[in-house]
Amino acid sequence: MFSVLVLTVIGSGLALAKIERLQDRAPGIAELTWEHPHAVGDRYFTQEKLLSSLHEKQGQRDRRQSSSQPQQSGKFEFLDGYHYGLIHYSGSESEVIFVLTFNTDRYGYPTATNLYKSADYGRSFENIEAQLNPEEPDPLLWRSFYVSPGNLNMLVFASFETSRIYYTLNEGQLWDHHDFDPPTINPRSMKFSPTEDNWILAHDPTNERIYVSTNLGQSWKMIAENVDQSSDYQWDEPGWDSDGSVIYFNQFDPEDRDRGNYTVSLFTQRYPFGAETQQEFDPNLGRHEDFFLLGPYIFAQKTEDNDDTHLLVSYNRQPFQAAQIPTPYDHRSYIVSHIEERQALVIVQHEGGFYNLYLSEETGVYFSLSLRDLVVDYAIDLERIDGVNGTMIANQYVRDTPDVTDAPIRTLLTLDNGGNWELIHPPDLDVYGNPVNCEPPLCSLHFDMDTSAYARLGVFSTESAPGIIIAHGTLGDTLSSNPDLYISRDGGVTWHETLSGSYGANVLDHGGIIVAVNDYHQVSSTVLKYSCNEGLSWNSFTFTDSAMVIYGVITEPGEHTTNVSLYGIESSGSRNWVVVTVDFDPIFSRDCGDDDYYDWLPWDDRSDTDCILGSSIVIERRNITTCCRNGRDYVRETQYSICECNEEDFECDYGYAKPGEDLSGLCVKDPDVELEDPCDNEGTTTYIASTGYRKIAGDVCQGGDERLYAPYEAECCRTPTEPPTTASIPDQWSNLTAYPYH
Repeated sequence: MFSVLVLTVIGSGLALAKIERLQDRAPGIAELTWEHPHAVGDRYFTQEKLLSSLHEKQGQRDRRQSSSQPQQSGKFEFLDGYHYGLIHYSGSESEVIFVLTFNTDRYGYPTATNLYKSADYGRSFENIEAQLNPEEPDPLLWRSFYVSPGNLNMLVFASFETSRIYYTLNEGQLWDHHDFDPPTINPRSMKFSPTEDNWILAHDPTNERIYVSTNLGQSWKMIAENVDQSSDYQWDEPGWDSDGSVIYFNQFDPEDRDRGNYTVSLFTQRYPFGAETQQEFDPNLGRHEDFFLLGPYIFAQKTEDNDDTHLLVSYNRQPFQAAQIPTPYDHRSYIVSHIEERQALVIVQHEGGFYNLYLSEETGVYFSLSLRDLVVDYAIDLERIDGVNGTMIANQYVRDTPDVTDAPIRTLLTLDNGGNWELIHPPDLDVYGNPVNCEPPLCSLHFDMDTSAYARLGVFSTESAPGIIIAHGTLGDTLSSNPDLYISRDGGVTWHETLSGSYGANVLDHGGIIVAVNDYHQVSSTVLKYSCNEGLSWNSFTFTDSAMVIYGVITEPGEHTTNVSLYGIESSGSRNWVVVTVDFDPIFSRDCGDDDYYDWLPWDDRSDTDCILGSSIVIERRNITTCCRNGRDYVRETQYSICECNEEDFECDYGYAKPGEDLSGLCVKDPDVELEDPCDNEGTTTYIASTGYRKIAGDVCQGGDERLYAPYEAECCRTPTEPPTTASIPDQWSNLTAYPYH
């Protein structure tokens, strides 16, 4: 059976009983398991002129640099035949890479392992398994290793067979170990402190306890009993409640558990971690199922006797409040997607099995509907675009019946944190330069995403290459099979079909090079394609003499280097992992200078301004008509300026919604939400009334039309006073139910 390589992040995703979060990208570990103008410098080109110019310049450059090719700098075969593995890049200033390969039994426990180290950036590897424990003749069994977020040069392994922790502080030059103290503990998961390199939390499922060590595992202190799973404990995130030294954990009552009650209580532990520093976080929260901590928010879930499920939120570590999610449908579970600026995005599974996306205001309490019928299966088709604030891509079921099982799927884009969604505009030309007969809304571009990503790239973006998005897509009224590779160079506003077929891709040199391997996960290949102009044209390089099925196209986190590692299996029949390292530095004739960059402004095609989320952002980009080296130490310049407010800076307030099926139009009173009348409170003579809108969380606009959308003071016992400057309110307000209280 073939192994599979997927890129995930160890420790970044947290799956709870009901509450979950989407995995975020983070540096460190990858897992192996078997018609708008384009700005170029100070000139603007239409797409046709741009393509013509680039092809001409590319041809001139190819003729001028015909001898400049990438180099295969190394090829190594892991001869153990193991199905799984972990890859760790030691750091941005290091050429050390670790690869841990292993097999598991049907319960997921390792049955055989090997640890490899490369000191030359993947050109060669050495099996260093015996270096960890030269005194023991029997091989050790690892399933994972742990890396301190503050020190990527330090690796920690836990051996359950020898009851020891093995570690290196210097990228594997020297190894040492500690016996577990006390020796009776058997931790199966560990979590490093976000601020202290030597502080580790560990969970032992055999006795359902969590332990803390403040000396890199030399000694351990039991801090809580009755903690039944590794998702039930978490370090605090620094900056919100403490310096990161606080531990949050769920604890169950053994007597309740014996009666079949699986609710828990939330506690905290503070340094120096003892009974005197343990306390219940919020006694009013009471018994609940699970919790999740993310930035300023702590989310918890409670289910009533009638199976109604509720989400509770603590903001800035204050007492919990019930989240107000406007919907007539019962809740069954929650997925905490992520936080964007000062806003929480939560996916709710409703009775009937469909999922809706909701956005909160800053406190995370009051939510509004953002997107109906989000595609959720074994994964979630919602992707936040790195490098461009407020941009997300999502897949939505298009259904006219209650059942979403067989409903077709379409892809939508938002440029304002989910306040507005729109179809993705198709390119004007196909990959061969022929006109595309596809006009929204009857035809648009749709993407294969996470729920279909086993043999696909998904939607790829990175902070190191702002504006570049790569995805597999099809044209039509909904998503279909056999997608091709598309690229956007302007943050998702316009798209270009860049390659025909299925590929694995990555970026190098801060986006200066894009690499793609044909038939990613599917058919063997010997050719690596690369582009120095953001996918407008491609060159080919034969990276191996023996055809390989490629499962991973991996570069150092941050995409600063010119090296890429291709992990796969040779199609000759061997089941051993093979890694081929390719260096693209030789294709550059020089380093970039000041004249090789231009100022790029992300823009929203619905806007008459260059503003997104209330600010105009100018980002330095390399001209795509030149192929110079950005270099590892390149720092991209970014400039911000505040914009005046307009309608695009606001979304529907809690209790209001856009009535259209596509959530378009004006925000009007939601009949499914009953708002409390503040005038019912004795002594209240005035209150703050909503216009039906609220500023999008994270939007920084000032002035302009803000007064038309901002809440205002109203008086009780009579019709509220009109918002300021009523005479200047646009006609669109004439049908808006903006004042619910009378």
